[in-house]
Amino acid sequence: MANDHARDRYAPPKMGSDFDKDFFDDINIGEVFRLEPNSKAKSYRKVKDGAAFDIKESKEVSVEPKQEIYVKS
Repeated sequence: MANDHARDRYAPPKMGSDFDKDFFDDINIGEVFRLEPNSKAKSYRKVKDGAAFDIKESKEVSVEPKQEIYVKS
């Protein structure tokens, strides 16, 4: 049986996630984050303690200080 180089390539599984979990009150003002760890989730920007700006809908929303958020790494 001959070697098939196209099929013999090693493709390791993805490790971890592209997002780092954090708390809302631990990130800096101006930082972009998501409420779910996937690229299709809405993006928000922290504008002040307790408030974030929904980038897509252009409106301000309130966020709890200990809300788990995800920052793209």
